[in-house]
Amino acid sequence: MTGARRTGARRVAAAVAGAAVALSVVGLVVASASQLTVSSSHPFLQDSARCTNATIATTGFASGGGTNWDRVRLVGVPDACAGLQIQLTVYRTRASGTTTTLATGTGTAASGTVDITTTNYASNRVTGVALLIGGWGVPTTWTPGGTVISLRSHANGNYVTAGASPLIASSTTIGTPQEFDLIINADGSVSLRAHANNMYVCAENAGGSSLIANRTAIGLWEEFDLINNPDGSISFQSLANNMYVCAEDAGASPLIANRTWILEWEEFDLIIH
Repeated sequence: MTGARRTGARRVAAAVAGAAVALSVVGLVVASASQLTVSSSHPFLQDSARCTNATIATTGFASGGGTNWDRVRLVGVPDACAGLQIQLTVYRTRASGTTTTLATGTGTAASGTVDITTTNYASNRVTGVALLIGGWGVPTTWTPGGTVISLRSHANGNYVTAGASPLIASSTTIGTPQEFDLIINADGSVSLRAHANNMYVCAENAGGSSLIANRTAIGLWEEFDLINNPDGSISFQSLANNMYVCAEDAGASPLIANRTWILEWEEFDLIIH
Protein backbone atom coordinates (compact mmCIF):
# COMPACT_ATOMS: atom_id res chain seq x y z
CA MET A 1 0.00 0.00 0.00
CA THR A 2 1.34 3.41 -0.85
CA GLY A 3 2.11 5.88 1.90
CA ALA A 4 1.02 9.45 2.24
CA ARG A 5 2.97 12.24 3.84
CA ARG A 6 1.53 13.00 7.20
CA THR A 7 -0.29 16.32 7.27
CA GLY A 8 0.58 18.59 10.18
CA ALA A 9 -2.11 18.84 12.79
CA ARG A 10 -1.35 22.44 13.66
CA ARG A 11 -4.59 24.22 14.39
CA VAL A 12 -4.86 27.92 13.63
CA ALA A 13 -7.78 29.74 15.21
CA ALA A 14 -9.24 32.13 12.68
CA ALA A 15 -11.44 33.90 15.24
CA VAL A 16 -13.73 35.27 12.58
CA ALA A 17 -16.70 36.16 14.76
CA GLY A 18 -20.04 37.78 14.08
CA ALA A 19 -19.72 40.24 11.22
CA ALA A 20 -15.93 40.09 11.01
CA VAL A 21 -16.02 40.28 7.23
CA ALA A 22 -16.32 43.53 5.27
CA LEU A 23 -16.80 44.51 1.66
CA SER A 24 -14.06 46.53 -0.03
CA VAL A 25 -13.33 47.55 -3.60
CA VAL A 26 -11.09 44.51 -3.97
CA GLY A 27 -13.63 42.03 -2.58
CA LEU A 28 -14.02 40.41 0.83
CA VAL A 29 -11.40 41.33 3.41
CA VAL A 30 -11.05 40.47 7.09
CA ALA A 31 -11.65 43.17 9.67
CA SER A 32 -12.11 43.26 13.41
CA ALA A 33 -15.66 43.39 14.72
CA SER A 34 -14.96 46.80 16.26
CA GLN A 35 -14.31 48.22 12.79
CA LEU A 36 -17.70 47.19 11.42
CA THR A 37 -21.21 48.45 11.83
CA VAL A 38 -23.62 45.55 11.61
CA SER A 39 -27.05 46.48 10.26
CA SER A 40 -29.63 45.24 7.80
CA SER A 41 -28.29 47.76 5.28
CA HIS A 42 -24.86 46.11 5.14
CA PRO A 43 -24.27 44.78 1.61
CA PHE A 44 -23.79 41.19 2.79
CA LEU A 45 -26.29 41.01 5.64
CA GLN A 46 -29.76 39.58 5.13
CA ASP A 47 -33.02 40.41 6.85
CA SER A 48 -33.31 36.82 8.10
CA ALA A 49 -31.89 35.83 11.48
CA ARG A 50 -28.38 34.42 11.82
CA CYS A 51 -28.57 30.63 11.41
CA THR A 52 -25.77 29.87 13.89
CA ASN A 53 -23.24 31.33 16.31
CA ALA A 54 -21.39 28.04 16.52
CA THR A 55 -17.80 27.72 15.33
CA ILE A 56 -17.40 25.80 12.08
CA ALA A 57 -14.18 23.90 11.40
CA THR A 58 -12.61 24.50 8.00
CA THR A 59 -9.86 22.69 6.16
CA GLY A 60 -8.53 22.63 2.60
CA PHE A 61 -7.49 20.12 -0.01
CA ALA A 62 -6.78 19.81 -3.73
CA SER A 63 -9.18 17.98 -6.02
CA GLY A 64 -6.22 16.68 -8.05
CA GLY A 65 -3.52 16.56 -5.37
CA GLY A 66 -0.52 18.86 -4.99
CA THR A 67 0.18 21.95 -2.90
CA ASN A 68 -2.11 24.30 -4.84
CA TRP A 69 -5.53 23.64 -3.33
CA ASP A 70 -8.96 24.43 -4.79
CA ARG A 71 -11.40 23.23 -2.13
CA VAL A 72 -12.46 24.28 1.35
CA ARG A 73 -14.30 21.75 3.51
CA LEU A 74 -16.70 23.03 6.19
CA VAL A 75 -17.29 20.56 9.03
CA GLY A 76 -20.14 20.93 11.50
CA VAL A 77 -22.65 23.08 9.57
CA PRO A 78 -25.88 23.15 11.65
CA ASP A 79 -29.24 22.04 10.26
CA ALA A 80 -30.56 25.61 10.57
CA CYS A 81 -28.08 26.81 7.91
CA ALA A 82 -29.08 24.29 5.24
CA GLY A 83 -30.05 25.92 1.96
CA LEU A 84 -28.47 29.30 2.71
CA GLN A 85 -25.80 30.87 0.52
CA ILE A 86 -22.15 30.44 1.50
CA GLN A 87 -19.50 33.03 0.71
CA LEU A 88 -15.96 32.44 1.92
CA THR A 89 -12.53 33.97 1.65
CA VAL A 90 -9.28 32.09 2.24
CA TYR A 91 -6.80 34.60 3.63
CA ARG A 92 -3.31 35.13 5.01
CA THR A 93 -2.47 37.55 7.81
CA ARG A 94 1.20 38.49 8.14
CA ALA A 95 2.97 39.35 11.39
CA SER A 96 2.67 43.02 10.43
CA GLY A 97 -1.11 42.68 10.52
CA THR A 98 -1.58 42.97 6.76
CA THR A 99 -4.25 40.61 5.41
CA THR A 100 -4.22 39.24 1.87
CA THR A 101 -7.01 37.39 0.09
CA LEU A 102 -5.73 34.06 -1.31
CA ALA A 103 -8.94 32.59 -2.73
CA THR A 104 -12.71 32.95 -2.73
CA GLY A 105 -15.62 30.59 -3.24
CA THR A 106 -19.41 30.38 -3.04
CA GLY A 107 -21.91 27.59 -2.60
CA THR A 108 -24.99 26.39 -0.76
CA ALA A 109 -24.98 25.20 2.84
CA ALA A 110 -26.09 21.72 3.81
CA SER A 111 -26.27 20.07 7.21
CA GLY A 112 -22.99 18.48 8.31
CA THR A 113 -20.05 18.67 5.93
CA VAL A 114 -19.91 20.92 2.86
CA ASP A 115 -17.18 21.18 0.22
CA ILE A 116 -16.80 24.55 -1.52
CA THR A 117 -14.87 24.96 -4.77
CA THR A 118 -12.53 27.97 -4.70
CA THR A 119 -9.96 29.63 -6.85
CA ASN A 120 -6.51 28.06 -6.46
CA TYR A 121 -4.45 28.92 -3.39
CA ALA A 122 -1.11 27.87 -1.91
CA SER A 123 -1.80 25.53 1.01
CA ASN A 124 1.22 26.66 3.05
CA ARG A 125 0.19 30.34 3.09
CA VAL A 126 -3.26 30.10 4.67
CA THR A 127 -4.01 31.74 8.03
CA GLY A 128 -7.75 31.20 8.06
CA VAL A 129 -11.12 31.31 6.34
CA ALA A 130 -13.61 34.17 6.63
CA LEU A 131 -17.09 32.72 6.29
CA LEU A 132 -20.55 34.12 5.56
CA ILE A 133 -23.64 31.90 5.70
CA GLY A 134 -26.88 33.55 4.69
CA GLY A 135 -25.05 36.85 4.71
CA TRP A 136 -23.93 36.60 8.34
CA GLY A 137 -20.37 36.19 9.57
CA VAL A 138 -19.72 32.80 11.21
CA PRO A 139 -16.73 31.98 13.48
CA THR A 140 -14.27 29.45 12.05
CA THR A 141 -11.14 27.50 12.84
CA TRP A 142 -8.60 26.47 10.20
CA THR A 143 -6.62 23.23 10.28
CA PRO A 144 -4.43 22.40 7.25
CA GLY A 145 -5.55 19.10 5.80
CA GLY A 146 -7.78 17.99 8.65
CA THR A 147 -9.34 18.57 12.06
CA VAL A 148 -9.69 16.77 15.41
CA ILE A 149 -12.96 14.87 15.89
CA SER A 150 -14.76 12.24 17.91
CA LEU A 151 -17.56 9.96 16.72
CA ARG A 152 -20.74 9.14 18.64
CA SER A 153 -22.59 6.08 17.39
CA HIS A 154 -26.33 6.26 16.81
CA ALA A 155 -26.47 2.55 17.58
CA ASN A 156 -25.95 3.03 21.32
CA GLY A 157 -25.02 6.68 21.96
CA ASN A 158 -21.42 5.79 22.88
CA TYR A 159 -18.20 7.28 21.53
CA VAL A 160 -15.95 5.27 19.22
CA THR A 161 -12.76 4.16 20.96
CA ALA A 162 -9.43 3.21 19.32
CA GLY A 163 -6.30 1.50 20.59
CA ALA A 164 -4.63 -1.89 20.29
CA SER A 165 -8.03 -3.53 19.79
CA PRO A 166 -10.51 -2.88 16.93
CA LEU A 167 -12.57 0.31 17.02
CA ILE A 168 -15.74 -0.01 19.10
CA ALA A 169 -18.46 2.39 20.30
CA SER A 170 -17.91 1.71 23.99
CA SER A 171 -17.22 4.95 25.87
CA THR A 172 -19.64 7.38 27.50
CA THR A 173 -16.97 10.10 27.69
CA ILE A 174 -14.33 11.59 25.38
CA GLY A 175 -10.63 11.22 26.14
CA THR A 176 -7.54 10.57 24.06
CA PRO A 177 -8.72 7.10 22.89
CA GLN A 178 -11.88 8.70 21.48
CA GLU A 179 -10.07 11.44 19.49
CA PHE A 180 -9.05 11.23 15.84
CA ASP A 181 -7.40 13.48 13.26
CA LEU A 182 -9.77 13.74 10.30
CA ILE A 183 -7.39 13.80 7.33
CA ILE A 184 -8.53 15.12 3.94
CA ASN A 185 -6.91 13.12 1.14
CA ALA A 186 -6.03 14.46 -2.31
CA ASP A 187 -9.00 12.67 -3.90
CA GLY A 188 -11.47 14.16 -1.39
CA SER A 189 -11.79 11.00 0.69
CA VAL A 190 -10.94 11.05 4.39
CA SER A 191 -8.75 9.03 6.72
CA LEU A 192 -8.75 8.79 10.51
CA ARG A 193 -5.60 8.91 12.64
CA ALA A 194 -6.20 7.72 16.20
CA HIS A 195 -4.76 9.83 19.02
CA ALA A 196 -4.52 6.67 21.12
CA ASN A 197 -1.52 5.39 19.16
CA ASN A 198 -1.01 7.86 16.26
CA MET A 199 -1.92 5.14 13.75
CA TYR A 200 -4.34 5.31 10.82
CA VAL A 201 -7.65 3.45 10.96
CA CYS A 202 -7.73 0.55 8.51
CA ALA A 203 -10.58 -1.52 7.08
CA GLU A 204 -8.52 -4.62 7.69
CA ASN A 205 -8.44 -7.49 5.21
CA ALA A 206 -9.96 -5.31 2.44
CA GLY A 207 -12.90 -4.58 4.74
CA GLY A 208 -13.47 -8.22 5.67
CA SER A 209 -12.29 -7.66 9.24
CA SER A 210 -13.05 -5.03 11.88
CA LEU A 211 -11.70 -1.50 11.67
CA ILE A 212 -8.48 -1.07 13.63
CA ALA A 213 -5.94 1.75 14.05
CA ASN A 214 -2.75 -0.12 13.08
CA ARG A 215 -1.29 1.54 9.97
CA THR A 216 1.57 4.03 9.67
CA ALA A 217 0.58 5.19 6.18
CA ILE A 218 -2.55 5.84 4.13
CA GLY A 219 -3.51 3.49 1.32
CA LEU A 220 -6.82 2.30 -0.11
CA TRP A 221 -7.81 0.36 3.02
CA GLU A 222 -7.34 3.52 5.11
CA GLU A 223 -9.54 5.74 2.92
CA PHE A 224 -13.26 6.43 3.37
CA ASP A 225 -15.87 8.59 1.70
CA LEU A 226 -17.61 10.76 4.27
CA ILE A 227 -21.39 10.70 3.70
CA ASN A 228 -23.70 13.46 4.99
CA ASN A 229 -27.04 12.05 6.12
CA PRO A 230 -30.35 14.01 6.08
CA ASP A 231 -30.52 14.11 9.91
CA GLY A 232 -27.11 15.80 10.19
CA SER A 233 -25.22 12.64 11.12
CA ILE A 234 -22.45 11.17 8.97
CA SER A 235 -21.53 7.74 7.66
CA PHE A 236 -18.32 6.27 6.27
CA GLN A 237 -18.05 4.25 3.06
CA SER A 238 -14.84 2.24 2.88
CA LEU A 239 -12.87 2.50 -0.35
CA ALA A 240 -11.52 -0.98 0.39
CA ASN A 241 -14.86 -2.64 -0.46
CA ASN A 242 -17.38 0.21 -1.02
CA MET A 243 -19.34 -0.92 2.05
CA TYR A 244 -20.63 1.33 4.85
CA VAL A 245 -19.07 1.21 8.30
CA CYS A 246 -21.40 -0.34 10.88
CA ALA A 247 -21.35 -0.34 14.70
CA GLU A 248 -22.14 -4.05 14.65
CA ASP A 249 -24.57 -5.68 17.08
CA ALA A 250 -26.08 -2.32 18.14
CA GLY A 251 -22.56 -1.14 19.04
CA ALA A 252 -21.68 -4.09 21.23
CA SER A 253 -19.26 -5.44 18.61
CA PRO A 254 -16.41 -3.61 16.79
CA LEU A 255 -16.95 -1.37 13.79
CA ILE A 256 -16.77 -3.11 10.42
CA ALA A 257 -17.38 -2.02 6.82
CA ASN A 258 -19.97 -4.62 5.81
CA ARG A 259 -23.25 -2.87 5.00
CA THR A 260 -24.80 -1.91 1.67
CA TRP A 261 -27.25 0.50 3.34
CA ILE A 262 -27.28 3.31 5.90
CA LEU A 263 -29.53 2.86 8.93
CA GLU A 264 -29.06 3.68 12.63
CA TRP A 265 -26.06 1.38 13.17
CA GLU A 266 -24.25 3.05 10.24
CA GLU A 267 -24.80 6.62 11.50
CA PHE A 268 -22.46 8.69 13.69
CA ASP A 269 -22.53 12.19 15.16
CA LEU A 270 -19.41 14.15 14.24
CA ILE A 271 -18.00 15.91 17.32
CA ILE A 272 -15.48 18.66 16.52
CA HIS A 273 -12.82 19.68 19.05
